[in-house]
Amino acid sequence: MTMGGEFSMKAIIGMSGFNVLPLVFLLWSSAFAQRLPLRKPEFRIKTGQVDNIGRIDYDPKSGNYIFQWKGLDGKLKRAIYIPPWKAIVTVTAMVRQESKGFRYTYVLRNAPNSPQAVNRFSLKMSSEPQKVYVANNWEFWGISNSIFGKLANFSPYGRKQGFPLKPGSSLKIEFFSSFPPGVVKCYAFGDAPIMRVPEEMPGELADRLPKEEHLHGFTIAPVEKPSLQRLVSDWDIAVEEGWVRDKKLAKRFSQDLQRILRLFAEKRFEEAKAEAEQTIRFARQNQKLLEPEAQALIFFTLPHLVR
Repeated sequence: MTMGGEFSMKAIIGMSGFNVLPLVFLLWSSAFAQRLPLRKPEFRIKTGQVDNIGRIDYDPKSGNYIFQWKGLDGKLKRAIYIPPWKAIVTVTAMVRQESKGFRYTYVLRNAPNSPQAVNRFSLKMSSEPQKVYVANNWEFWGISNSIFGKLANFSPYGRKQGFPLKPGSSLKIEFFSSFPPGVVKCYAFGDAPIMRVPEEMPGELADRLPKEEHLHGFTIAPVEKPSLQRLVSDWDIAVEEGWVRDKKLAKRFSQDLQRILRLFAEKRFEEAKAEAEQTIRFARQNQKLLEPEAQALIFFTLPHLVR
């Protein structure tokens, strides 16, 4: 893989016990150019006058918020809030099955026109990753509890003293897990300075500050309790995220997965396995229209569930 924008990976997929010959394929992706960047938080700071205490103004040129109020000395006080969600970040995830589990590889790219660096990336996952590698002197900070659930956190601020991911740069993260992939939320945090205030800000103004300060989106990560029901839902997200480049193909796979789920619910297991084999063969024939995340769901998670 090269970090300049083009990348490929040869993956040998062992379908042991599934009567499918090992498959070798290249995970080519147009993700850097076409995929959705992580989204800004839905929360918006309400601007204007605040209870005759002060006011908040938005500067469209800088994207910052200006808080103003009358200080204890009677003079006008001013503080600037710089949102940490300005970065334009895309995340690409790839999975490779090996003898002892799954190798997960992520590439974060901060766009050249991004107005902000990135100083943290988090995956929603509860299982501890193994043999973690992070480029650019970033480090794995472990699994932590948060308002979003358990997160695996990666940051440059640690023993290695790395640097935030600057605009126009890419970052590679890699680890192993025994669990197959599923769609999860991911989060990125912009490298914004801490808001400095000349004196304590009135509570009415402070209450307007955002509770969520992150970019968010979807990717794939190890899932401890995968299920066919979840796979069907994950596929719907994959389609919405643009990981399937053809609408008719996306619909075909959705119908196939729903049919496999129904066959399993009816305990028609052999028919379900045969249907899954056919779905995987069809995906192989059309893999150029599938982004790496969609490929992982079909080539790894589906056979794991029906074997």
